Amino acid sequence: MQVKIVIGTVAFMLTMIIFGYAALREPERLHDFTLAAEGRRVENGAFLFVNNCANCHGNEGKAEACFDQVSGEQIACQGIPINNASLVCGDRPSRLDIMGWNGTKHDFVYRTIASGRGLVMPTWSVTFGGPLRNDQVLDLAAYVLNFEGEELCSAPPPLAYEFGENVDEFLADFPDGDTVQGEELYALTYNCVACHGALDDSSWVGTGPWLGNLAENAPNRVAGISTEQYIYESVLNPSAFVVDGYTDGLMPLNFRDRMGETVESPQDLADIIAYLTGN
Repeated sequence: MQVKIVIGTVAFMLTMIIFGYAALREPERLHDFTLAAEGRRVENGAFLFVNNCANCHGNEGKAEACFDQVSGEQIACQGIPINNASLVCGDRPSRLDIMGWNGTKHDFVYRTIASGRGLVMPTWSVTFGGPLRNDQVLDLAAYVLNFEGEELCSAPPPLAYEFGENVDEFLADFPDGDTVQGEELYALTYNCVACHGALDDSSWVGTGPWLGNLAENAPNRVAGISTEQYIYESVLNPSAFVVDGYTDGLMPLNFRDRMGETVESPQDLADIIAYLTGN
């Protein structure tokens, strides 16, 4: 009887030691499991990215070299660089503030992929009519956020563009305004149409004045300045000119930051000026 008690006691103690060791390792095991699951998510996202996104954003997400998925020929990159510190580095990348996003970095990337943006960036989530399941969109978001790393995030931030007071100096820096691109920026990217209406809709009545006759009206609203100067100042400093009958403070104040994020991004403003003036 005593031998059985001793054996039972020893077996119980060994069992407790084994369970105790397993319990001590459980956080590490869960951590390893989480990393493995995240790794698989990033791998799946990389596959989806190459097959759906690289033709616009480049194979490495830098929008430097893009290729047609059918012919394999190099084409112009239509998407912005997403392997970019302003999008992925830190808990609060600068892109979120520029876009007025109050949520998390992950949610910003996920929502942009899921619902798209403008004519060039399509909707990808099936929730919004796209071709991908939501778990696949999550995989893509994980892949994009995985660009965050010491080499990228320790580099000096890109130089922002400093807007001056004179539109002529600005247009000397960006002389090639694209009216087609300007129309897309006006209608979709910056959603100017929501407040100012389409340029071919003279019956527009909304939050902001109709801009279809801006080329004729701008010089009459403020004596001595050109239409280009009027647009330039109105976008960068919305309180500069407030049309009679409309309220100051309704137009967003972040266009200066959004359009001056890098030394190249003011091209958006040059394109919008070209579109609104028909030049």
